[in-house]
This record gives sequence, structure tokens and C-alpha cells, in this order.
Amino acid sequence: MFQVDESDYAAIVAQVRSSEFNEELDRRMAELREQFEARQESIKLQSEKDCQNIISAKDLELGRLNTELVRLKGIVDACEADKKAEFAELESRKDKELFDAVAAKDRCIADLQASLAAKDSEKRLALMEEQSASKEALQLKEQTIIRLKADLESGRLAADNRESQLREQHKQQLDDKQAEIDRLRDFKMRLSTKMVGETLEQHCSVQFAQAQSMGLYPDASFDKDNTAIEHSKGDFIFRDYIDGVEYVSVMFEMKNEMDLTATKHRNDDFLEKLDKDRRLKGCEYAVLVSMLEQGNDLYDAGIVDKSHRYPKMIVIRPQFFLPVLRLISEGARKGFQERHALQKELEAARTQSMDFARFEEKLNRFRTQFSNNVAAAHKKFVAATEGIDKTIEALEKQIKALRDIKANFEASELKLLKANDIAEEDLTVKKLTYGNPTIRKMIQDAAGQTD
Repeated sequence: MFQVDESDYAAIVAQVRSSEFNEELDRRMAELREQFEARQESIKLQSEKDCQNIISAKDLELGRLNTELVRLKGIVDACEADKKAEFAELESRKDKELFDAVAAKDRCIADLQASLAAKDSEKRLALMEEQSASKEALQLKEQTIIRLKADLESGRLAADNRESQLREQHKQQLDDKQAEIDRLRDFKMRLSTKMVGETLEQHCSVQFAQAQSMGLYPDASFDKDNTAIEHSKGDFIFRDYIDGVEYVSVMFEMKNEMDLTATKHRNDDFLEKLDKDRRLKGCEYAVLVSMLEQGNDLYDAGIVDKSHRYPKMIVIRPQFFLPVLRLISEGARKGFQERHALQKELEAARTQSMDFARFEEKLNRFRTQFSNNVAAAHKKFVAATEGIDKTIEALEKQIKALRDIKANFEASELKLLKANDIAEEDLTVKKLTYGNPTIRKMIQDAAGQTD
């Protein structure tokens, strides 16, 4: 056994940094929390940027298709204007030919009448002799008139046939252009999503299988939800794992509707049920893959965030199935890895804190005793100082002597504080036991018995 005075206690207590260690630990925890929040914000901004890039690319493609549609409409309008001009030209040509034929006939008749009138006076006497000749000439003229009428009728029939052919040709061209416009409209509505010969669920299953065949999601599962809870179930559940630990899960619902369906559904009609299925199956995200509301600019953009109505809810078109799945899984993977690293750092800090706590517990008794002794000495000193002040006020004759006594007490306090400072700097266990292995062994044995 050995004795340790008050200055020894003060030196040992000075080596314990309980409050400083707690402050350092709190500061480190705050820094780690700020780094984690900054990383989460960076991941969120990058995801929003990637989604915006995808949406911009699709907007450009949609603009190109609209431009092509306008160009085709211009071609159809120009073709129709050309056909109308050609038809008007044929009408004008037909009327002109008819008018020319009638005018020629009238001129011919006028000429004949004039010729007959001129010769009537000359050949009145020889009318009987030339009657036969006149009849022959008249018959010839009548034949000419009949031939001109037949030619006019055949020209009119030919013009009618030409007009009919042009109308049929123009109608066929309009039908072809309308078919092309319908094809482009259907292409625009589907946005290159191939749904021929397969349902929407089969399409998503095939897309996921192709992604796994290329090395993506090696530990993930994309299975049909066959378990009904509270008479409700989803379509597919996606789960992915890291070292056997699940880090992300998504509940999928697929909705398809043909254009000829009598009752048209809305995407919002299925969000409540999808959120319920997500909660019942313990999934983190919910995604509605929908072909509903075709022509709606909001949903035709491809990706719509519905988290303002239901937590972590997204509505997408089928062509964005894999991009959205990749964004969700990559964001969750980064967050899981960062949380795992932070947990390791917290475990290490907690272990270090426990080691210091054990050492603090051993020295706590010394610190308590020393604090009590200092408090008692300070209390006695304050009481003595107050008594001296009262004595000085009552006994003015002995003021000088009493002031000397007070000065001595103050000098003693300064010496005590100075000795305390020196003890805090120089009095440590290591320095006390330097060159004295016996005392060091006794302290180690005492520490072992305390444990």
C-alpha cells in the first residue's frame, strides 16, 4: 500500500479527458451525418439529372415525329391541290373543245346559208335542173354535221372517263397517305414499344430476363406475386441483395388497355391499391407500368413521380421499365453501402468509447474524493475571509494586524493554486512510477483487483 495526497489526485484527474472525448465524439458523429446527407443529396440530384436527360431525348424524338407528320400532311395537301388544279384544267379544256365544236358548226351553217342565199337569185331559174345536185350537197352537209356531233359526243365521253380515272387515282393516293398518317400516329403513341404478340407482363418479364442475361442484377429476383393478403396482390415483386442482405424491393403493377375498350380507366384509379400491396408485402418502392391515358402529355413523357400522393410511387411507360429499375437499384445500392460504412465507423467509435469509460470508472473515485477535499478547503477559506472582514469592520484599531492575517491567507490560497497547477502538469502515474517498478507493479495489481 502507498499514500497519494491531494496533488497526486489532481495530476491523475488531469489525464482523464471525459468531456473533451465526448465533444470530439459528437463532432465526429455530426461530420459523418453531414457527409451522409451530402452524399444522399448528390445521388438524388444525379438521378434527377439522368431522368431529365432521358425525358429530353424522348422530347426530341417526339418533336422529330411531329415534324415528319406535318411534312407528310403538307405533301398530302399539295397533292390534293395539284389534283384539283388538274381537274379544273380538264374541265376548262372540255368546255373549250365543246365551245369550239359548236362555234365551228354554227359558222359552217352560216356559211352554207350565205352561199345558198347568194346563189338563190342566180340559180332560181335553174332550180329544177340543179335540184338533185342541191339535195346531194345538202345531204353532204347534214352528214358533216352528224359527224361533228359524234366527234363532240366522243370527246365528252373521253373527258368524263379521264375525270373518273383522275378521281379514282386521287382517292387512292389520299387513302395511302391516310394509312401512312395512321401508322405514324400509332408509332407515336407506342413510342417504339413492341407489344405485338405479347402482353405487358410478358414484355416486362422478357426485358428483365434480357438484362440478367447481360450480367445485370445477378442476385436479384423478379417473381410473380401469387400470395394474396387481405384479398389483394400485385403483379410482380423485384428484390435485390448484397451479401445476402436485401437492400431494395419494388412492387410492380402492369396495366394495359386497348383503344377500342368501351370503359377507359385512369392511372390514378390504381395508385391506392398499389400502395396497399406495397405496404402489405413490405416493399420500399411502388411502380405502375401503364399504357393507359394514351395522348396524355404528362404520362407520354415516360416517367411521372407520384410520391406527393403516395410514398415512393412512380408511373412509367413500358419503354422506361429497365431505366427506372436501374435508377432505383443503383440509388439504393449506394445508400446501403454508405450506411454500412457508417455503421462500421460508429461501432469502432463505440468500442473506443467503452475502453475510455472503463478507465474513467477506475479513476472516478479519486476525482470525487479530491473534489470534496478542495470544496471543503475552499468553504473554510471563504468562511475565514468573511470572518476577518467582519472583524476588520468591528475592530478598526486592529485593522493593520488583521489585514496582515488576511494577506497571509490570500498568499496561502495562491500557493495552493500554484501547487495544484504544478501537480496537474507533473504528477502522473507514469512519472510517479518512473524508476520504481515495485510501485508500478502495485498499481497494476490494484487495477487488476478492481477489474
